[in-house]
Amino acid sequence: MANTEKLGTKQEIEGQENEKKLVAFFKNNEKIIYGVLLGILVVIILIIALFRFIITPRNQKAAEAIMAPIEQYTLGLSTGDSLAFAAALEGNEETDGFLTIIDDYGSTKAANTAKYYAALCYLQQHNTDEALDMLLKYKKNDKNVWYSAQMLIGDLYDEQGDVENAKKYYKHAIKGNTELVAPVAAYKLGMLFEREENWNEAYNQYQFIQDKFYERYTQMGVAKNLERTKIKAGK
Repeated sequence: MANTEKLGTKQEIEGQENEKKLVAFFKNNEKIIYGVLLGILVVIILIIALFRFIITPRNQKAAEAIMAPIEQYTLGLSTGDSLAFAAALEGNEETDGFLTIIDDYGSTKAANTAKYYAALCYLQQHNTDEALDMLLKYKKNDKNVWYSAQMLIGDLYDEQGDVENAKKYYKHAIKGNTELVAPVAAYKLGMLFEREENWNEAYNQYQFIQDKFYERYTQMGVAKNLERTKIKAGK
């Protein structure tokens, strides 16, 4: 019992001493501590102000600015007018084009989207090098658009004869498992494997389409590819 009381007294004394040390430390470093806390508060206020008065309005302006070149691009698709694609890409006297939006609003979502559209415009102009460059700069934003971009990159590398990179980006596109992109990318990858006479891998791609996207499998007429590679793979 006596030992317990002594232990309790000792802990109380140590606790008091630690408290005194803490108070002394605070008094000796009061200005530094308040300075650090004030600095943290200022940083928080600046971040809030940045989002409220700079980033949010900038995003809004970029979102508004991109509508005009998208309309020009859509016009080009519906009419086949090459001038519409040029206006969408480079702008005109009335509106900015995708390239200007990329330069002026670089860190915004709209500027990122503009990279994808700029790539599509370059493809319409048969400028595949610039299209590939833009697609590689495009960051993941909308899920379907991102995986579509990966498939387009695969297409462009395939055109260049860079088979390994084509495979790599087709696989990226397939990973999304989106009904819009994944079966098409798998079909393209399967055709690429067929060119290499890698019948087993080609068969696997067509089987994947049948298993995961049966409606698209029938729409795309993949059954003949599956049967052909099945026979050649000896399955």
